[in-house]
Amino acid sequence: MEGLIYKVQPYQESSRLLYVFTPEGKVTLIAKGAQKVTDKTRVISQYLTHISFKEQKNKSLYTMQDAKIINEFSLLKTDYNKTKQAALILEIIDTLMIDYLNYKDIFEDVILALNQSDIKVSSLSFALKILKPLGYALDLTADGRQINGVSVEKGGLVYQNESFTSDLNTKDAIFLLKLIYLPYNEHGIYEIDILDKIEFFIKKYYQYHLNVTLKHLK
Repeated sequence: MEGLIYKVQPYQESSRLLYVFTPEGKVTLIAKGAQKVTDKTRVISQYLTHISFKEQKNKSLYTMQDAKIINEFSLLKTDYNKTKQAALILEIIDTLMIDYLNYKDIFEDVILALNQSDIKVSSLSFALKILKPLGYALDLTADGRQINGVSVEKGGLVYQNESFTSDLNTKDAIFLLKLIYLPYNEHGIYEIDILDKIEFFIKKYYQYHLNVTLKHLK
């Protein structure tokens, strides 16, 4: 089985608990001795690491066995800002992954997003794309009326003469659409101010509709 370590915490005297998101959902691994500097599992048992390991059927907590690193995302980990941006994806996994979702597709999305060159763009894209399987997708299908922008409160497009306040104008809404619908590897270059506006929009949207404050957003 493969999975992504999204959270790590000390366990007993010298071990670690690894919280891992897999194509089958969340599991917790006990990495025995991983806190010891000389132990070979220490490197494998790191936050933001894509690993493979031996599966133990019908268990959600088991000892890590035959673990290997698939991708340690070293380019992300050596840059504080990139690590923080990637952490948004892991925070969403930790906070919002619930039962009965299509974990396989979400896991593939997570790995794709983390492998993009612009992690800020791909992390924001993931935060928007995941709203649909979570049941909180934005309604951005136009009905022919004049559009004024996008509203957090309404959860979608605001039309002329409606009372909802636009949190993004029509120009910014185009970039929102791109982040939602374009594949991760087809995004171009976005201006920083546009991304900042969308980042703030996403934070407000999660607070309003999901009652969650994402700490890795501005």
